[in-house]
Amino acid sequence: MISESLIKYRLMQSIKDDRLEVDLLSQYHLSFQINQKIFRLCIVDSEQNRCLRMEDYHLNDVYSTYDLVEQLDLLFEDHTLLKAGYWKSITVAIKDTQFSLIPESLFEKDYIKEYLSLTSSVASSPATDYLYFKQNQTDAINIFSVDKDLKKWFEDRYPTRSVQFIHHTASMIEGILLQPSVSELTPTVYIQVEQYFLTIVVKKGDQLLFCNSFGFSSSEDFVYFVLFVFDQLQLNPETVPVKIWGEITPDSDSFSKLYRYIRHISFGDKPSSLRFSYQFDDIFEHRYFDLFSMHLCSA
Repeated sequence: MISESLIKYRLMQSIKDDRLEVDLLSQYHLSFQINQKIFRLCIVDSEQNRCLRMEDYHLNDVYSTYDLVEQLDLLFEDHTLLKAGYWKSITVAIKDTQFSLIPESLFEKDYIKEYLSLTSSVASSPATDYLYFKQNQTDAINIFSVDKDLKKWFEDRYPTRSVQFIHHTASMIEGILLQPSVSELTPTVYIQVEQYFLTIVVKKGDQLLFCNSFGFSSSEDFVYFVLFVFDQLQLNPETVPVKIWGEITPDSDSFSKLYRYIRHISFGDKPSSLRFSYQFDDIFEHRYFDLFSMHLCSA
């Protein structure tokens, strides 16, 4: 029996499609999103392009990789489904602001750490692995880092599978580039909001123009970074549409203040690359776009 005092995670959302069958796990893709604040999972039937399960946990008082791994141990202890080892594929997304995008034509594997240091303040450490992912829908390499102990934890849990690690922006980019464009002639701004940071992607037609993440602590910061991107890319807030996903609601301060400056702003939908049962109607359409798009990054 696990002591309640040791548990620092709380299940915020759990949805299951009745079509999920344990006997068919070998055709399912298992996705995880993780940082020191959240742990999320998603199960997708790769053959039917159908989302079958989603769980969202919030973590409290987790300040190190040691704390994080400790909570993962406790969570997995009572989660029979996750203990199964015969998934078709497994992907883990590191959800933070530390990443870099490099054109494939300029990429050299030996300089991964140097590429990341150009845009991030990641300190070089023997405890850190530097990884990369080749985006499928655009000519870019997504570079990021992961703590070796966290990486090893997932690899030890699924020793018969090759666990793929990505940055959360990788799935966001893949999902957005497959979304129907609001306009082929005008750029569209897409924003994914988490509790302490936002990620902004800009595309025009099927071209990726911009992707970056910004930490924020107030609604004023939130609006500032969005308008900063508009200014840097010389986008017109009177004409350029904005789609928003994530931890934000129509009555939030961040949305209300941004609405004063952006004329065409709306909430995004679930990714068009997946099918969802009626059980998923219980969550906002705009909540988990990058999580639901993770199967697009599977090897």
